Amino acid sequence: MEGGQITMNEQDWRAVETMVLSRLDLEALCAVFPGFDTEAIKRVYESVKGVTEAERVPVKLNCS
Repeated sequence: MEGGQITMNEQDWRAVETMVLSRLDLEALCAVFPGFDTEAIKRVYESVKGVTEAERVPVKLNCS
């Protein structure tokens, strides 16, 4: 524990991932997990967002 911050283990990482997938933004995540290092939360957030953005496929509908 450095500077009052809790080191994130794998279970913590998964909890943060779940919250990102629930559409919490970075600011809200930092508020929900105040004991974790902001940079660690940001890494999880960007990791999940990178995957979900890459998986997003545009859909075109032709209703004519």
